[in-house]
Amino acid sequence: MPFSKDTVACYSLMHLYQLEVLFISSIEINTPLAMLNELFSTDGFPERWECGVWSEAHGWVHILSDIAIWAAYMAIPFVLFYTIKKRPETPNKTLVYLFIAFIMLCGLTHLLEALIFWWPAYRFLGLMKLVTAVVSVATVIMLVRAVPSVIKYPTKIAFEEEIERRADSERKLAESEDLFRTAMRYAPIGKALVSLEGKFMLVNKKLCELLGYSEEELLRQDFQHLTHPEDLDADLDCLKRTLAGEINGYSMEKRYIRKDGKIVHSMLNVVLIRHDGEPQHFVSQILDISTRKRLMQRQEKLISELAQRNRDMQQIVYVASHDLRSPLVNIIGFSTELNASASELQKKLLKSDCLDEQARAILETDMPEMLQFINTNALRMDMLLKGLLRYSRLGRYTFTIQQIDMDQLLGELLQGVSFQLNEVGAKVEVGLLPNCYGDKVLVGQLFTNLIDNAIKYRSSERTLVLKIKASTEGDYVRYTVSDNGQGIDPKYQERIFEVFHRLNPSEVDGDGLGLSLCSLIARRLEGDISIDSKFGVGSNFHVKLPRDQSIITERADAISNASTDHSLYSFK
Repeated sequence: MPFSKDTVACYSLMHLYQLEVLFISSIEINTPLAMLNELFSTDGFPERWECGVWSEAHGWVHILSDIAIWAAYMAIPFVLFYTIKKRPETPNKTLVYLFIAFIMLCGLTHLLEALIFWWPAYRFLGLMKLVTAVVSVATVIMLVRAVPSVIKYPTKIAFEEEIERRADSERKLAESEDLFRTAMRYAPIGKALVSLEGKFMLVNKKLCELLGYSEEELLRQDFQHLTHPEDLDADLDCLKRTLAGEINGYSMEKRYIRKDGKIVHSMLNVVLIRHDGEPQHFVSQILDISTRKRLMQRQEKLISELAQRNRDMQQIVYVASHDLRSPLVNIIGFSTELNASASELQKKLLKSDCLDEQARAILETDMPEMLQFINTNALRMDMLLKGLLRYSRLGRYTFTIQQIDMDQLLGELLQGVSFQLNEVGAKVEVGLLPNCYGDKVLVGQLFTNLIDNAIKYRSSERTLVLKIKASTEGDYVRYTVSDNGQGIDPKYQERIFEVFHRLNPSEVDGDGLGLSLCSLIARRLEGDISIDSKFGVGSNFHVKLPRDQSIITERADAISNASTDHSLYSFK
C-alpha cells in the first residue's frame, strides 16, 4: 500500500527521534542531574588544542571562523523573525520557523566547535548535532511538501512580461515631470538628467552629496568638467555611439572629481531617452564604489605581499639549507679522517702493555662508538638538508604543463624500479590509466615516491602486491596506488604529508619529505592527494590530477595577477 507524504514524514521523524533516544540512553545515568552532568562532562576528551599539532594561527583561524559563522547564523533568524512580524501574511510560516530553528542550531554547533578548543564537551556537541539533524530532516520534509505550491508561482516568462509591463509604465510615468522629480529626489544612488551637450538638467540629493556640490551649483556644470581626465575620452566615445544608435546605452567604471578635489570611484549607467525617434536627453545613474575599490586595492596589495613573503621564505630556506651544508661537509670529512687516525692510534696503543682496562675499553669501544655516532648523525643531517633543498626548489620550479600519457609514464617508472620489485618478489597489477595534464617530470616523481613507499613499508609476512588503477571524476582523474603492506594507524594518517614526518625512522631509511613533496606537487597542479589505510592490511593512496588544461591555466593566471613572478608555469 503506498504511503502518503505525511506518513513518510512521520516515519522519518520517528526514526531520528529513536536515534536521539539511543544517543541519550547510551550515557550511563541514574538521575536527571547525573544525566545533565554526564552530558556536559569532558571526561575522556582532551581540549582540541591538545589534539594534533596545532599552531596558534591555525587554531585561531578555526576558532574565529566558527565564531563568525555562529554570529551570522544567529543574525539570519532574527531577520527572518522580524520579517514575519512585519509581514504577518507571509505564507508557509511553519517552514520559516523550521528554517529559523535549523539555522540557529547550525550556529550553535559552530559555537561549540570553537569552545571545544578549551571545553571538550563532545557529548553535548553530539547531542546538538543530532537535534540539528532532526530539525534539518523536518525542514526538508516541509520544504518538499511546499514545492507544489511554489511551482504554482508565476514563471520566469510571466515575471519578464510583468517587468516589461512595469518598465513601460515607468516610461509613461517619466513623461510626468513632477512624478519623475519625486523618484529622482529619493533615489538611493546618484541620478541625473543630462542634456545632449552634457549639461545637468536635473540632479537628485544623493548625487549632490556624492560630488560635494549644491543642486544649484551642479545645474551650472556639465559632466565633462567633473570627469577625471583619464576617463573622459572613453565616456565621450560611448556617448557618441549611443547618439549614433549603435548602442542603446552603456555602463562603465568612472572617476569623478569632487568639489574638494577628492576622487570618487563610481559605476556609471547611461540610457538615452528618445521621443518619436529623436534623442531628447540622457538618464544617468551613478553608484559610489569608492569603498569597494579601496577594499579591492587592499586585497590586491595583501595578495602581493603574501606572494612576496612566500618567495622570501623560500629564499631563506634555500640559503639556510645550502649554507648549512658547507660546514657539515667539513664535519663529515674531518670526522672520517679522525676515525681513520683514531684507528691507527688505537692499533699502536693497544700493542703497548702500559694501558689499564679502562683505557683499553675507551680505545676499543667508547671512542669508535662516539666517532660512528658523529659520522652517522652528520650524514643524517646532510640527507635532511638535501631534502630541504629539494623541497624549497620546488616552490621556484617552472612547471611545464602538457598532456601526459599515464600508461606510458607508469610503464617507464615501473621499468626503472623493476630491480627493487623483483628483489622483493613483488606482484604488480596496472589497469588502464586515462591521461591527465601536468608536469611530466614531477608527476613521475610523485608516483615514484608512492611506489618506493610501497616497497619500503611492505609487510614481512606476505608477498608485496602493488595495484595501480584510475577512474574519472568530472574534470579530474583519480589515480589509486594500493599495496598490502604494513598499513598506517588512523591516528598518524593526518600527519603523513607533513614535512619530515616519518612512521618508522629506526627501521626505514629516508628524509621524511617523500609524501610532503607528493602533496606539494599535487597542490601545485590543482590536484589533491589523500590516503585511506588500515593498519596491518595495507594502504590506498588517491591522487587527483586535472584532465582539463584550463584548470591549471586558471591557477597560473591567478598567480600571475597576484605576483610579479609570471614564470611558474609554461604550457605546451
